[in-house]
Order: sequence, then structure tokens, then C-alpha cells
Amino acid sequence: MSPAAEKKGESVEIRERRLLTIGQALVQASDADETEVLLADGRSYLTRFAGNRIHQNVGAEEATAVIRAVVDKRIGVATADSLEADALEAACASAIAIARASEPDPDWPGLLKPRTIKPLRAYHTATALVTAGTRAAFAGRIIEAAKRKGGEAAGIIEVGEGALAVINSRGVAAATSHTRAESNALVTCDDGSGWAEAVAVRFPDLDADRLGARAALKADISRAPRSIDPGRYDVVLEPPAVGEWLQYLAYVAFSGKNFDEGRSPLSGRLGERVTGEQVTLWDNPRDRRTLPQPFDYEGMPTRRLTLIRDGVAEGVGTNHYRARRLGKRVSTGSALPASSSMECLPVHLFMKGGASSPRRLLEGMKRGLLVTRFHYTNILDPMKTVLTGMTRDGTFLVENGKIVHAVRNLRYTENVLAALGRADGLSRRLTLVPGPCVVPTVRLRGVQFSGTTEF
Repeated sequence: MSPAAEKKGESVEIRERRLLTIGQALVQASDADETEVLLADGRSYLTRFAGNRIHQNVGAEEATAVIRAVVDKRIGVATADSLEADALEAACASAIAIARASEPDPDWPGLLKPRTIKPLRAYHTATALVTAGTRAAFAGRIIEAAKRKGGEAAGIIEVGEGALAVINSRGVAAATSHTRAESNALVTCDDGSGWAEAVAVRFPDLDADRLGARAALKADISRAPRSIDPGRYDVVLEPPAVGEWLQYLAYVAFSGKNFDEGRSPLSGRLGERVTGEQVTLWDNPRDRRTLPQPFDYEGMPTRRLTLIRDGVAEGVGTNHYRARRLGKRVSTGSALPASSSMECLPVHLFMKGGASSPRRLLEGMKRGLLVTRFHYTNILDPMKTVLTGMTRDGTFLVENGKIVHAVRNLRYTENVLAALGRADGLSRRLTLVPGPCVVPTVRLRGVQFSGTTEF
């Protein structure tokens, strides 16, 4: 029976054992000195709506294999998009051929040895069983919220579940399962637009009424936006905007590979102050407030990693290879799949909150902007953490603590570490946004907006 046929109706435990069995057989049959096999097997189901009507219901099943082979410290990596035996054998042969044709890496420390992995609960059976009808009803509640404001709704509801296994020739054999539910809503009211989003392990943790009402309210009060001049403005950034900045910051600053190669703004600066003392950032794949993951993509147990504490740089994410190059005994559990050019990255980001509420953050602003989210973000200067992008779907002028009117979207150009260092208020409540990032609402002083738009 093929893997595709076997996985129909199988339990989580049976699927994890199946992946481990496939991976162990492949490792045992490999002619390489060392072999690592990463297997992922999952399915996702998506409902998409626009113009107040559902227009798409789709599902997909995906399987991926990443095989790393080592021959005389020469490393080769190959992938397959099937767990069928022929595809896996071909990928393993390709990885070995690539290794033999590559230059040796004298710093290669060998594959990871097995370590004890504490299990995490990241799988919710009811989420895996959510039907198209349930997703349609969820969309319907968002659409009704938009209609009550005279608007139109667009967005998605997506649920997925999957399993991940890592097996290597040094004895690593780890498997886990997960579920994910995500929704976003974009509501337009004439020339105004509003946005809301949510993500969770459990589908019941998503609230369609709350999402719809939030996006619809923002769209309603975004009608007839006015232009304002570019310049420096105090801002209150809502969680989607904060999360986007943190993801880009992680990419440029917290990669062990970039750090090792001198391409991170933190290279040579651990222990130094790099931003304001109110900024504390960390990575923690084991925290239940995020989308938990018990081990990384080479089988290392995950753990909490402090990146910046009270403005001082403390760490970067490493895999086994980069940890050894940096003189560390063990990695931080931040390995990406061997096929990734980034190698290692913390991807379950957290930002410490404060003692305020979003309302009080607004009330404390004499004149500034409320920003819902950013769009088209790009990196201008990675060593200075300078990003540029656009505000979108809910940008408002605030005067004396009150929203006075919507404004046309603005382009920002800002050093993110410097801007976060000018935070003078953070919400107590932390919100999980896609990324995943768990972040507060943040008030910043003097963010640079470099241009305007016509919408």
C-alpha cells in the first residue's frame, strides 16, 4: 500500500510511526557516511471569500522530504515532494551525488546526536476535522458584520494539520504533529478599508464575530481618508504591524548564519545595548501562546532563547553547525530545513509587554497616527535594520488622544531597532499574530514617514 493510501484515516500516532519507519529505512539504506532525513506530511483546507460571497473551497495534501548526505565532510542536500519509495530513493541518491561533487567543509561537526525531547501538545483533533460547512458559516458571520456597516468583506479561513519527523544516522528519531487555524478579514466601505486577523492551534479559538466587527468598524471609520504631509509622527502600532517588523528584524539580525558571517547588525555586539531598555525580545517554540514546536528541523529540542534583554543584545538562533562554529556546546534549537539557505532562524518570536491598554496608549498621544498593519515591507539596509513599507487598511490621525479622521496611506522608512528604542508605552495584553509572533500594541515616538499615496 502506498503512503498516500495508508494515511487515509490513520491516527496521529500511526502517522508519526509511519514517518519514522520510512525515514529509518532510508537512513539504513544510504551509502553516505552520515544521512539525515526530514519528512513532512500534511493537509490544509481553505475557504476564500470576496464581495460578500464565498468563491473558493479547496484542499491540498502535501508531502515533503529533505535529505542531507555527508561523504568525507562533503555535504549534499536534495528534496522530494513525495514519500513514495522511488522518489525518496532518487532524492537520497541525488544528495549523495551532490555531496561527492562538493568541496569538503573542514568545520563540519557531524550530524546531531539524539537528545531527550519533551513532548508538546500542538494538535487539536477537532480542528483537523473542521468541515467546509463550518468554514462557510465562519465566513458568513464575517460577511454579516461587513453588511451591517454597509461594506463588503473578503478574506480566508484556513485549517491544516500535519506531522513532522527527523531521523538521522546518529540515532535521532523524533516526530510530532500539529494543527493550525487562521483567518483574516478585509472589509471595504466605499474608499475605506479595515483589517483583522487571527491564528491559533485550535479552530474554536478563532472568533468570527470579533474579526468581522473589528475589520468592519475600521472600514467604516476609514471612509473619506485625508492626505497628511510626510514627516515624523508618534505612532501606535497594533499587533499585526509589530509582528511584521519583528519578522523582518529576525531575518536580518537574529540568524546565527548572518551573525557568524558578519552580516548581522548584532555581529560582534552581544552584550552591547542595541536598542532602548524597554525592549525585550525572545524566541520560545515551547510556549503555549504560540504555535508550539518541540524540536527543530534537525531534531534538537527547542527552548526559550533571549534575543534582546532590556535593550542589550543577548543571543541569536543557531543550528548544530553554527553553534559549533561559534564555540557553543549545543545549538539553540533554531535549525531550519537543510534545504534552506538561511540555515537557522528563531521563528516563534515574543516581545515583552508593558502595563497599559491600547486605549490608554492612544489617550497618551497628543498628535500622531494609529497604524493597523504594514504592507509591501522591504529591507533597505540590513546592517542598520532600515525597513520601508506602506501602512494599510486602517491608518488614522490621532489628536489629544482621540481618532479625528482616517488618513491616506503613508510610506515609512525607519531603522526598526532605533524606532523600537523610542517606545514609551506597551500594552499589557500580548496577541498572537501570523508569523507566529506574540506581541503587544506599542506606542513609539518619532517614526519617519517618507512619502504619501493617493489611496
